[in-house]
Amino acid sequence: MDLNVDMGESFGRYKLGNDGEVMRYITSANVACGFHAGDPLVMHETVRLAREYGVAVGAHTGLEDRRGFGRRRVEITPEELKSDTLYQLGALDAFLKVNGMKMQHVKPHGILYRMVSDDEKYALAYLEAVKSYNPALYIFVPRGTLIWQFGKEMGLKMAAEILVDLSYDDNGNWVLERTKKAWSPDEVAERAVMVARDKKISTVSGKLIDAEADTICCHGDSPNAAEVVKRIREEFERLNIPLQKLGEV
Repeated sequence: MDLNVDMGESFGRYKLGNDGEVMRYITSANVACGFHAGDPLVMHETVRLAREYGVAVGAHTGLEDRRGFGRRRVEITPEELKSDTLYQLGALDAFLKVNGMKMQHVKPHGILYRMVSDDEKYALAYLEAVKSYNPALYIFVPRGTLIWQFGKEMGLKMAAEILVDLSYDDNGNWVLERTKKAWSPDEVAERAVMVARDKKISTVSGKLIDAEADTICCHGDSPNAAEVVKRIREEFERLNIPLQKLGEV
């Protein structure tokens, strides 16, 4: 199982997350590319940190909305989404190149994650941008969504993701948190183990739903993100569940 975290979300003097500590326990980092969060210096520092810990790097592409942290819906055109996605991929790739690294994956951030999952025009625009840039990239999205289905039909490398530190409703939709709350590390670790071992996750009503995944995600802007991912790694090691990058699976 791959364990990914959203990172590089600071901007200038504003610090968000404890990336230096979180990076010690994960296998993949989703690095903000300057649209919803991050800036060039933060991007470069995050890539160097990932190289130090042997963590794979992916582009966390979002809507151009720093004030709303990419969690507010913005009605852009499909062509704008394509161009914005390519712009962000290219920006992160520059820092990877000078550090002797290659991009592993791409993941839409925040409300864009839902837009490409539910809306055909955005799903296709996003996939076309990734395919034209580098069809070898893994694309982290929920299994069974429109973008998942279209990506499979296009022959792209779709990686099913479960967000273990967010709630799900009984229909399998994750519940957006405008401000990320602190979850119990033990509870999140239990949910992560359930996904890895049983391919299930509990909903807000207590129901168990299918949750087959290639990668599990925690959010770097959570107040206790480092404690959460540390606890997940400890529990996986105790139960002999391997944590590894997607390219090593």
